[in-house]
Amino acid sequence: MLSIIMVVMCGCKKLVEIDKPTNTISTASAFGTDSKLNSVMAGLYNQMINTGLAFSNGATTLYGGLTADEFVDYGGPLNTLTYPLLTSNINANADFAADVIWSSAYKTIYNSNAIIENLTSSVSDKITDSLRASCTGEAKFTRAFSYFYLTNFYGDVPLVLTTDFNKTATLPRAPQAQVYDQMVQDLKDAQALLPDNFSAGLGERIRPNKGAATALLARVYLYQKDWKNAEAQASAVIGNSHYSLLADLNKVFLINSTEAIWQLKQDVSLTPVGSGTYDDINFNTRIEWESLGPDDQAAFLDPSVYPSVSYFLTPQNYLTDELSNAFEPGDLRHTAWVRSTPSPNIDPYFGVTYNYPFKYINRTATNNQPALQYNVMLRLAEQYLIRAEARAELGDAGGSAADINRIRNRAGLPNTTASGQTDLLAAIARERRVELFAEWAHRLFDLKRTGKASEVLGAIAIKQPWKPGQLLYPVPVSEIIRDPRLIQNPGY
Repeated sequence: MLSIIMVVMCGCKKLVEIDKPTNTISTASAFGTDSKLNSVMAGLYNQMINTGLAFSNGATTLYGGLTADEFVDYGGPLNTLTYPLLTSNINANADFAADVIWSSAYKTIYNSNAIIENLTSSVSDKITDSLRASCTGEAKFTRAFSYFYLTNFYGDVPLVLTTDFNKTATLPRAPQAQVYDQMVQDLKDAQALLPDNFSAGLGERIRPNKGAATALLARVYLYQKDWKNAEAQASAVIGNSHYSLLADLNKVFLINSTEAIWQLKQDVSLTPVGSGTYDDINFNTRIEWESLGPDDQAAFLDPSVYPSVSYFLTPQNYLTDELSNAFEPGDLRHTAWVRSTPSPNIDPYFGVTYNYPFKYINRTATNNQPALQYNVMLRLAEQYLIRAEARAELGDAGGSAADINRIRNRAGLPNTTASGQTDLLAAIARERRVELFAEWAHRLFDLKRTGKASEVLGAIAIKQPWKPGQLLYPVPVSEIIRDPRLIQNPGY
């Protein structure tokens, strides 16, 4: 089984420049039966979720939130990998943390391409037609999913659609519009090939189905400003009986939540995550303040004690004041998805209260314990906000307001007072900020696609002097050295 998984787990030699696998076995063997094909697919998702911090496993949320106005890095300048993101002071020639997004996304693209090619060439009659089709659809979906994050972090990127080294070694950057067109094609193909149910994941929502392809396609159309198609695709997901908003916000991120469209399942035997997620590690405290009794809370805030216990009580990354203040009074999302920990009024803490995301709750989870949550990759609430925005742009004020209200009412808030297009779009932006915070760099991408990034982020003191070019991450310098047709983003 390890040999089979290695077919898709084999690494990229240098990101886009990819040698043939050194540990390969014949196509007939690796893609010869249904069982072996499912093992290959398991390898694809294993690489996305179980091989450390990656674009598909924690890095997108963390790095995107620091680059935007969602998070503050508690380590400050001492955290040399991520502090440049917070301060808009990225040095492309230094050891840059977000290179991991480029490398991990292209590894997923390579694995997806390998599956597509091998299923096309395999003539084994021991693979059922339905599984051959669905796995091809899954691979096209994961390729589109990877390109969505690559192009939104880096802009124009090489469009790699083959594992042939001779064709990929010196690829130039493709225009972002071409990358989006490829995503649309891949997702349409995936829609036609994937089942509507969750049979591939044995009832769990851990392998993408037709609903996942439709949800991502709705998002892609939104980013392309194709409002009519964005509305249609989002409506298809919203109208699908497999998905529904949950009244209890504490259940949204649990395994098989009806709001989850696609989740990735972690291997609970691995460190450092265990049965938790990288979002636990990146955001939550090691000891939750609310779990302490009054006597312990008083003792921990003692100025003579706090320095020795602050490591356990402070999150590695916490919410900015701007995000904390964006929640309206009575918003149940703040109650369910935000936790706080105080500090004593002494130097260097100064009585600051640290608010941090609490969507993922297993911060102290240990290895080999059953997981309560998987990584939620796509969820239904986003589809309501996609449709609300598309409807506002199409002049359907009533339909847009109705979708906004579905999200607001679930959060315990009254109906929106917005009515005209400008007010509705502003209301949607606010709802996206507090509904989708600490998820998948939505805030950063929203600011960029709506043209408000420099206005909002350029006014933040810690990001001065503001460098708008850093809204795109630098292409890894090692790649530019190896491929003279790759050109660095402006400003680096």
